[in-house]
Amino acid sequence: DDLAFHVRGSGWFTYDYELDYWAEQYKRPFFYWNFFYSIIAKSNDIIAMISAEVTDPDLKAYRGAALTYRGFAHAYLAQMFQQTYIGNEDAPGVPIVLTPAEAENAVAGRAPLRQVYAQVEKDFKEGIEFLAGWERPNKTMIDEQVAAGLYSRICLVTNNWDDAITYARKARTGYPVYTPEELLDNSAFNNIEAKEWMWGMDITAETTSMFASFFSFMCSYDAGYGGDVGQYRMIDARLYSQMSPTDVRRGLFKHSESGYSYTAQESAFPDYTNIKFKKVANWEADYVYMRVSEMILNEAEALAHKGDQAGAATVLKELMSQRDPSWNKASVTADEVYQQRRLELWGEGFSLFDHLRLKKGVERNYEGTNHLSSARYTIAADSWYLHFQIPLRELDNSADISAEDQNPAPSENKFQ
Repeated sequence: DDLAFHVRGSGWFTYDYELDYWAEQYKRPFFYWNFFYSIIAKSNDIIAMISAEVTDPDLKAYRGAALTYRGFAHAYLAQMFQQTYIGNEDAPGVPIVLTPAEAENAVAGRAPLRQVYAQVEKDFKEGIEFLAGWERPNKTMIDEQVAAGLYSRICLVTNNWDDAITYARKARTGYPVYTPEELLDNSAFNNIEAKEWMWGMDITAETTSMFASFFSFMCSYDAGYGGDVGQYRMIDARLYSQMSPTDVRRGLFKHSESGYSYTAQESAFPDYTNIKFKKVANWEADYVYMRVSEMILNEAEALAHKGDQAGAATVLKELMSQRDPSWNKASVTADEVYQQRRLELWGEGFSLFDHLRLKKGVERNYEGTNHLSSARYTIAADSWYLHFQIPLRELDNSADISAEDQNPAPSENKFQ
């Protein structure tokens, strides 16, 4: 509920926004199922080819990266196709696909979540060991710190607070936080060389997908859907209103009463339109996958969940000292950290997964909402509207998953 659509538009991701793209016969469940299992298949090819006894530094790193990819792919599938781990440890998750040499640990049918996440943890910890000490040639590749950062995400899902703290801290070592000026700079969220970025995709003339791209959807400045076509992507009005008046992140969204100065183009945007993702010529804006602010938030949240609210505030202040000069809390709750996640990581791909693991419902139907009338939903945290059904192609072609294994269809009224 953090991102609102200005208009229903031409349909790109509109059904996702309206939470109507979950059913087995639709393209979206198959897309994610196929995408992540393709990553797993390629990872298994690499793992099978590179011996665990390898000594060459680059080959060790490639094996480590493959294990990391396999781990997070299984974890993301588990989050998308079943309720969250805590309280559902024995619920049917997703198939565990491994190399032939690991066949005894593979599960062709829906493995229990407990078993899926055990394999995920094993892959991450082994992968991090293989990546230890390796210096990557560029930020498009996974190194030890990126793998640690990815694992910290999964530890938040499993409530493994100690590992979440340890690995988030390991991941962020040596990476500085944006100053207020750097946060509002034109290159803060479109350049892989920016100092906060830990991992990303370097979009070039050879790799740009132009209109079929993240920036086409999200950038308000360019010729894409989220820009000149007029399908602006906006911050939720209530979330914006909860920002401190002194919070520099207000400058990432256009609002006529913000006190910020705007260009003629920005002045024409509707209020709450994001101006976070700036245009780069020829559709060559890079994609951010991980930056240091997330790791600070991961560590602070885990500390708060553990009961160390003072320690959480100390860690969170590393970020907040560069975001809001009036922020000076000595103690914070996990919910207070979550609020800062929503503001700091807006539009970067975390909201849905945070809703799932924190068991938070969706609330878009409130006085002053700026969500489309077709999407003003009130949905409980455990609703199946927030998950996908197993794709029909898998049911049709797998001997190990049948219609009896399917996730239930949501039935409640979304408009409440």
